Amino acid sequence: MSRYRYLLGDSRGEAARLRFQARLWDPVSFALFDRLKLKPRMKVLEIGPGQGSLHMELRRRVKGPVDAVERSAPFAARLRRLCARDGRGPGTIWETDLLDAPLPRGKYDLIFARWVFLFLPEPLKHLRKLARALKPGGRIAIQDYHRESMRLYPTPPDWNELFAADVAFFKTQGGDASIGGRLPELYRDAGLIPVSAKAELKTGFPGSDVWTWASWYFLGVMPRLGKIKPFSPAAARRVSAAWRAAAKRPESLFVAPAVLDCVARKPRR
Repeated sequence: MSRYRYLLGDSRGEAARLRFQARLWDPVSFALFDRLKLKPRMKVLEIGPGQGSLHMELRRRVKGPVDAVERSAPFAARLRRLCARDGRGPGTIWETDLLDAPLPRGKYDLIFARWVFLFLPEPLKHLRKLARALKPGGRIAIQDYHRESMRLYPTPPDWNELFAADVAFFKTQGGDASIGGRLPELYRDAGLIPVSAKAELKTGFPGSDVWTWASWYFLGVMPRLGKIKPFSPAAARRVSAAWRAAAKRPESLFVAPAVLDCVARKPRR
């Protein structure tokens, strides 16, 4: 399967959730950009910029336009509006699936994606396409999940079934909710050289941004997860009730899925 349906959609509610998510996690991406030492006039491509916060930061750092692949028409339209305001010129935005985007060969110094590859079927096929678009010596940097660290304390009795359903949710379209840990091997198979991997783990009590972020996602998708075995609608209701009860106890703790920064380089020869 090379085509897929984006599981979370592009509704106004999802756009608002993504903007909140960006405020929480963008500093982690900024730190990655610091390590990558982006310079003016570098040629950069972003895959799946969504609401555009990192795209605008990339433009600021390279002091010029940045290209993008964004399959959502509403998200692409927002991105064009944002880019029209900063005076750095228009980048090319391919409003299509990544596999259908006519990317130029050997153009980019950096290709970046955050929370895109967990949705993609056939990730190696996508990576090989991106590798062809890199200059010799160019880098690809992907931020994505290693979901196994995720836990709610106190832990509801149905938590393991919830976790299994969440993983299966992404598999329905061929994705992998813990793709982050597989990226170095996938890089190698795509002819790239893995150069670094770094994990970021966030935790939070009720009322924290991490707690709010997790609650927004899980309570929103819980009815859909309840339809995926071994989870069930009754178990989904129980976990939702336990989550809301935990939110009233200040000692409750959410441990987020780790986000891995994985960087690889295209060989110069």
